[in-house]
Amino acid sequence: MSDSAKMYIAGVGMITPLGANVEMTTAAVRAGISAYQEIDYFDKNYNKIKMAMVPEAALENGLNEVLLKGDLSAKQARMLQLATCALYELIPTLSNISKVPLFLAGPEKMGVNDHNINKQLIENIAYQSGVNIDLDNSRIISTGRAGGLSAIQLAFRYFESIDQDYVLVGGIDTYYDKFVLDSLDKTDRLLCGTAMDGFVPGEAAGFLLLTRHPERASRYGDHTAFLYEPGNGIETGHLMSEQPYRGEGLDQAFKQTLQHYTGPEIATIYASMNGENHWAKECGVALLRNKAYFQDFITVEHYADCYGDLGAVTGIILAGIITEKIKKGQSSAPSLIYCSSDRAQRAAVVMHHTKHKETQ
Repeated sequence: MSDSAKMYIAGVGMITPLGANVEMTTAAVRAGISAYQEIDYFDKNYNKIKMAMVPEAALENGLNEVLLKGDLSAKQARMLQLATCALYELIPTLSNISKVPLFLAGPEKMGVNDHNINKQLIENIAYQSGVNIDLDNSRIISTGRAGGLSAIQLAFRYFESIDQDYVLVGGIDTYYDKFVLDSLDKTDRLLCGTAMDGFVPGEAAGFLLLTRHPERASRYGDHTAFLYEPGNGIETGHLMSEQPYRGEGLDQAFKQTLQHYTGPEIATIYASMNGENHWAKECGVALLRNKAYFQDFITVEHYADCYGDLGAVTGIILAGIITEKIKKGQSSAPSLIYCSSDRAQRAAVVMHHTKHKETQ
């Protein structure tokens, strides 16, 4: 298989409720630490809502005064703070790159009062962080959980059309917003009080610096982590639909990414499942229909019980955690990441690694 079907990870940056970088977050999920806490919001039954939040101390540097005088909503300002903190790990590498496009995933819009991300947020990230972002070639993807992996797929398309060494893909999401929490509460999706089927909202930002040249990624650990081209699918029976839920969208996403894969059987699946019962069916369907690619005793990992539902940044965070495990020698077999949005979008990607001497 040619390297054009692979994308190498040159660096990772993230901030989650478990830590201010990829090393802290990975150590915390391996230890099973939970960042759940009660916040100062109440559900319709007057129970305090649980959420996994990034500590305020981690965001204490604040925003540039020029940006504070703008028309950012509280949610947009928080996402900008999260993004700036997540980029901190990548600044040394990015400072040596003349210009890099950013493909940024954000939350699904829940209604007219939901202040989501837009192209202006990318400009603000560039201004706040000092990273030389290629604004003309940057893109926003507002499809929720599947968005981070869709951003990686967009990076493949970008490299096919433009002779460039690097691209930055990322995601930002937060449920810490009254309109968003009220919307989830009205549909009984929050895990609080006596609720038996719901999820704990989270927040995070994460970035992957990707390159098609393995030698440019060799500085990251003793192995080079890489991604095969992602696959996408459409689930007509999604949460907001009245169509029957058959799990066919995730099966489509599996098949699309697996058609690029020729390695050993996949040992681990990393999923966006957040604790709601709804999400289990499609995982079983996709596994059954593609079982030839997986080990018989497959492991399914989902970390929402540690850092909550991270929404649009889920896929980026999972890829970063796997990269850190590879760096520490804690992961040797290939993995598959998948993410399912509340609406129709489904996405999946296969991830593996190789020793430097094999890529140079």
